[in-house]
Amino acid sequence: MQHLVRVWDGFIRSYHWVLVLLLVGLWLTGGNINYIDWHKNLGLVVIALLISRLMWGIVGSHSARFSRFVSTPWAGLRYLRDEIRQTAREPLGHNPAGAWMILLLLALVMLQALSGLFTNDDLFFMGPLASWVDYDTQRALTRFHRNHFDWLLVAVIVHVVVIFIYLMRGKDLLTPMFSGNKKAASKPTAQGPVQTPPKIVHGGIGIVIFLVNLGWVFWWLG
Repeated sequence: MQHLVRVWDGFIRSYHWVLVLLLVGLWLTGGNINYIDWHKNLGLVVIALLISRLMWGIVGSHSARFSRFVSTPWAGLRYLRDEIRQTAREPLGHNPAGAWMILLLLALVMLQALSGLFTNDDLFFMGPLASWVDYDTQRALTRFHRNHFDWLLVAVIVHVVVIFIYLMRGKDLLTPMFSGNKKAASKPTAQGPVQTPPKIVHGGIGIVIFLVNLGWVFWWLG
């Protein structure tokens, strides 16, 4: 017996899909100097979004809080072992292995966005914080910003592939990121007791946090 449980609040779901669209936009505008202003502004939106996600990871819904879903690397490896054996119990929120992928993606996107603030192509564009560092550092960060996106793209592809592997194994992680709801056992099973639904904080609060962050980021860096 299963029933639907609210797992993902409106902010987390909005954050997820807005970030996807922003990354696509950044990829499309990154190689064309005619769209450099668009590229910069999209990057600033990403920074505001990431700051908001970090804040939501402290004060948001329990399923979004880092203290609730981040475990040790060994727990993640044990979960992968059990998943291969098909004995793992899928938690309502992020599983221990997926949590580390979330942290990796956050770190990669943050590095990409922050390095863009210090770039200098010597022709058309200088990042809003490029003057904070010397010329050699500007050029090094410009090369990093250009080449690092490939690693981010690899991580995103791995993330998508894993989601579809889960889907083929009967674990739908994609639909809940649209609806916010996830199927959970309504009675104890051989794998464990009934899981307690996470406390959900209204996503509108997270959206307000994002709008405030967006305002000061563009005021300072735009």
